[in-house]
Amino acid sequence: MSGVDYLIKIEKPWDAEWEMVKLSVKSDTKYEQFLSSIGKAANCEVKKVRYLDEDGDKVIISNEEQLEVAFSEFSDKKRFKIILEKDDEITHDQLITNVLEEYREYLEDRSKYHFGYPYNLHYDHQEIYDVMRYSINNLGDPFVESNYGVHSRKFELDVLAFFAKMWKIDEGDYWGYVTSCGTEGNLHSILAAREMLPTAILYASKDSHYSVFKACRFYRMEYRMINSLESGEIDYDHLNEELSKNKGTPAIIVANIGTTVKGAVDSVDTIISKLEANEFKDEDFFIHCDGALYALMLPFMQEFEQVDFSKKIDSMCVSGHKFLGCPMPCGVVICRKKNLEKLSEEVEYLNSIDTTIMGSRNGHAPIFLWYSLQKGGIEALRQKVRYCHANAKFLFHLLQERGVKAMLNERSTTVVLERPNEDFVKHWQLACINDIAHVVVMPNVTVEKIIQFVDELMDSRSGKWKPYTVGAKFGSRSLASQI
Repeated sequence: MSGVDYLIKIEKPWDAEWEMVKLSVKSDTKYEQFLSSIGKAANCEVKKVRYLDEDGDKVIISNEEQLEVAFSEFSDKKRFKIILEKDDEITHDQLITNVLEEYREYLEDRSKYHFGYPYNLHYDHQEIYDVMRYSINNLGDPFVESNYGVHSRKFELDVLAFFAKMWKIDEGDYWGYVTSCGTEGNLHSILAAREMLPTAILYASKDSHYSVFKACRFYRMEYRMINSLESGEIDYDHLNEELSKNKGTPAIIVANIGTTVKGAVDSVDTIISKLEANEFKDEDFFIHCDGALYALMLPFMQEFEQVDFSKKIDSMCVSGHKFLGCPMPCGVVICRKKNLEKLSEEVEYLNSIDTTIMGSRNGHAPIFLWYSLQKGGIEALRQKVRYCHANAKFLFHLLQERGVKAMLNERSTTVVLERPNEDFVKHWQLACINDIAHVVVMPNVTVEKIIQFVDELMDSRSGKWKPYTVGAKFGSRSLASQI
């Protein structure tokens, strides 16, 4: 049974310009909503209110029970008066604190149901949080120190050396930097490729990340979108056909080391064989490897074909906030040093060289990446890879057992499944394309959480499940009206 209407009169005795207003409120209104309604009517935000009882005394309403008492006391008249006092109004500083607290609650809740995007949320950087007090900017080239002294180049160079060693390219032969994300790594590598081969055609599969084709639009490059196999891997026969049509034109190939949706890994060996079969000389092609997620995982899966600079690749990038885990988006790009010649330009203002996509660059990210690599080390990464693979297989088989169509590539931790209903998709933050969705199993995805996910998925298919969230209060708050 729905509540009945009460007429509330609101007074602000300390405000000489205030004219009493009337507000209609239902008796089943919850306390938080009641306070919000009073605040909006009174043009302020309040932490508590007082009402005048039958004897004319002021009685505080500061919780659900006290509000029910007020409604009960005036159940006959269906009206009462609210008296606001100056200290009832929330100060601006208190408001800021409240907003941030609600946001923390929201973040905690949303992080519990984070299954569709490849971000590792299992990390602990508390030891280095104090560096956030400083404005750290790695502007310019990481290998050429500028006049700006508050930087983290030593950390950045150490991170680059780690990936150079992992990807088998010698010191002195490589260049790179810590990027803002995997997309920046793609943008930089494709720009370097175009500068080296200005007349080249770019070839990338339909399953490539959208940033690859964004780069083609940015740089006004001709490209061929190659078909994908059912697994998400590039269609090598179609690639061969397109290469054979353009034998006299240099080629830029983007090889996916883990596609966005299906986690498929393109065979660099097969791509190189197609180039050679079509008589492309080494100087007439450039291979960029987009390894946003799997470029850090594949080296720990030696049973599969490896991708590194011992082969005829020219650049590779990886995201730092994905498998490794970082509180801000970031990444790493490594290329052969000779590929950088046409991109370098001295900037007197910086006393450095302009070689990167961005000018100012986040100096905090290299510190967080360095810390994660140092604290865990190679063995910890190896164990995380095994953990993620085991849990991905567990999820895949559990879905199959419950009658849900699913797919898992052998080198992948991305489990593809039938697209659930939209409420379920939004609650579990699933990435979807057409009639499929996927779960990316990261180190923070536990067996217990997988079981919960599948149980709720089955309930959603039978109509028994409803979305729920703890942090809904922040989502309904209008920040602009509070400033």
